[in-house]
Amino acid sequence: MRLRPVPTTLCSLAVLLASPGALAATLEVGPGKPYAAPCAAIAAAQPNDTITIDAAGSYVGDVCGITKSGLTIKGVGGRPKIDAGGKIAESKGTWVVHANDITIENVELFGAHSANGSSPSDQNGAGIRGQGTNLTVRGCYIHDNDNGILGGGITEGVGDVTIENTEFSHNGFGDGYSHNVYVNHVAKLVFRFNYSHDVAEGHLLKSRADTNVVAYNRLTGEGGTDSYEIDLPNGGIAYVIGNVVQQGKTSHNPGIIAFGEEGPHANGTPDHLFVINNTVFNVDSFGNPAY
Repeated sequence: MRLRPVPTTLCSLAVLLASPGALAATLEVGPGKPYAAPCAAIAAAQPNDTITIDAAGSYVGDVCGITKSGLTIKGVGGRPKIDAGGKIAESKGTWVVHANDITIENVELFGAHSANGSSPSDQNGAGIRGQGTNLTVRGCYIHDNDNGILGGGITEGVGDVTIENTEFSHNGFGDGYSHNVYVNHVAKLVFRFNYSHDVAEGHLLKSRADTNVVAYNRLTGEGGTDSYEIDLPNGGIAYVIGNVVQQGKTSHNPGIIAFGEEGPHANGTPDHLFVINNTVFNVDSFGNPAY
């Protein structure tokens, strides 16, 4: 008995159905595009879609949560300005990332401020509030928020955060509890090729990750009222390599690099700190040694 050949169209359909990314779409945001603002596209997106935001558009007060996993959200035609306009979604931030495997590229995020601010829990309006697993932020400029990036996974020791080629400046509520970057109890933080400076009463980088790779960044207090330049309060495994680290004249804390000051990780991650080939200098008013 001879078998009848399967039509080519059916074979093609089978390949499409077998490929999870084959049906992913690109949603365009901006003047003359299908979506006028990022949050409308974020709401319409399906898992693994790409959202492109045209830098020519004006996006003020457009804040929301991100619940579809696998999204890539990126600026095109320049770097679009996402001005929260003093608003925050869910009392947390401009973009509140609940979903997993989110990538955010080439956007400027600013203006996220708590409307209340009467207690530390109300002073945490973030440019990006991360609550999912595996967040990547690349090539962004995040400034003038209560926090730049705040968060990490909900479950301790799960998921990675990667932040690279991004500038953070003038974030912080001014209370000492809000920072340019604050990553919570994830498995691993990779923080590389970034520029963090001029924070208001907070840290340039704070991380409770089990493993921290802090490599080839510029972490400089400059004219801000910075506290620690690098704070790893629960210790863990940390590689601090090839950074330029400076404490400015207006710093309000004599320390520069802090490690394990709040006790070890609850999951038993061992403490190993490697500080290699960094340039660390201190021009603060305390006259203390570098670290």
